[in-house]
Amino acid sequence: MDCLIDESDQGTDMSLTRKALGWVITGCALLTCLMQAGCLSANPVPDRTRTAELTDGRTGSDRKTRTLWNQDVADVSDAWDGITPLSIQTAITVALQNDPDLRLELARVAEARADLAQSSLPPNPVLGFGIGAAIDAGGGTPAMIEVMQQLTWLWTMSDRIDVQDQRLASTILSAAHRTVERATAVRAAFARAVAARDLIEIETAYIRTTSGTFDLVGALAGVGESPRVDVDRALIDHRSAEADRRDAVRALRNRKIELLRLMGWPDQSTEWALEGTLEGTRRNAVPDEGETVARALTVRLDIAAGRRDIDAAEAEARLAGLSRIPEVGVGLGWRRFVSDRQIVQPGMTVSIPVLDDGHARIARASARLEAAHLGLAILEENVVEEVRLSLNEWLQAREQVEAYDIGLVSSAREVVRRSESAFKAGSVNATELLLTQRRLITLERRLLMERLAADLAWIRLEHAVGGSFDLPLEAPVVHVEKN
Repeated sequence: MDCLIDESDQGTDMSLTRKALGWVITGCALLTCLMQAGCLSANPVPDRTRTAELTDGRTGSDRKTRTLWNQDVADVSDAWDGITPLSIQTAITVALQNDPDLRLELARVAEARADLAQSSLPPNPVLGFGIGAAIDAGGGTPAMIEVMQQLTWLWTMSDRIDVQDQRLASTILSAAHRTVERATAVRAAFARAVAARDLIEIETAYIRTTSGTFDLVGALAGVGESPRVDVDRALIDHRSAEADRRDAVRALRNRKIELLRLMGWPDQSTEWALEGTLEGTRRNAVPDEGETVARALTVRLDIAAGRRDIDAAEAEARLAGLSRIPEVGVGLGWRRFVSDRQIVQPGMTVSIPVLDDGHARIARASARLEAAHLGLAILEENVVEEVRLSLNEWLQAREQVEAYDIGLVSSAREVVRRSESAFKAGSVNATELLLTQRRLITLERRLLMERLAADLAWIRLEHAVGGSFDLPLEAPVVHVEKN
């Protein structure tokens, strides 16, 4: 609706009208400047800093994440030269600095910060003007200038800012959680590479064993004390051992390539050694399942992000409820007619929510709020499963390591030693000796796989509780700066 006030008459002074119009335009400009002064900053640096702080103590690196992120992702990390032996801490440090996947998460944080800044901005005023030309004998030139400003943002700004505020906090927590996930992936890839290295050592030792057996059986066959078929069997075992070692060497290279990609160095040479051992069974203290679940539900970053998603959905629902209120705009115009009459015209626009009463928008916001609650419930159930499963898998692998290391592999080595002595003495034949050697290599391979399983299960368990058992038992907090 428009309200028209005609304050001009035959005696109105044109200079006063122009002066009034000038004051109106100046007032609108000052109002716009004041509104701009209250807008939120789009600078993402504080948010990046908070993201980095949330990851400290969760990644396994001995360096601050903030320091690593202050360097450009394209700058090669000085933590490793690509030649010297690589440790797990160094691998994580390089990944935190040079992995572009993590910088992508920081870009999403910057995007969420920009959305927050945008939500605090008022709509731009609309300036309309026009000039006409007389087409009859009346003479004169009609002209019009109008300034319109929408005011609905005044009572929706708080909820709009709250929506983006909560979304930014959720994005920060999610980015920190994905950083912890990346560090976990690096730890797992490093453990697989260490296991592949250790497998080469096992296969190399088996080659020496089969080579010695082949020489011994060949010597006995040469003097007629052993059938020729035993020599052939020993040769098959020896060549099979060589093939297994070649396969293990290639497998190690594959594991190194996978690790390098996670570190952000996919084209780096694999001619370097690994420093470290599998340590999944060296932890004596067994975590309590109930306490571990409670810890995970408290300190995990993705659960904190899910709670912020609920807060954002609640703010969005409040904002949707305001769509039932009419949108209002005010303005001021100046007009000059052909007869040289001039008017100052205050005005107002009101949109009446008749055709679009906001019902669908409210229903959508309610559905999103319900989805946010359900999403958090699903996440918490998945976390409980992850904790319990990882803990049980670690206990299972640790028990298997103990069974194979003490009860099986040690016994098998003693049996092989006795079989070799008995074979030299003629008490057993070559077939029995070869069989005991095959059993030993099979058990040693299985023991290594159980050690790897224990290591991977412990890595998953630490990830399930938020990155480390050493974290304080408190929920992560994000306070979004609104300077």
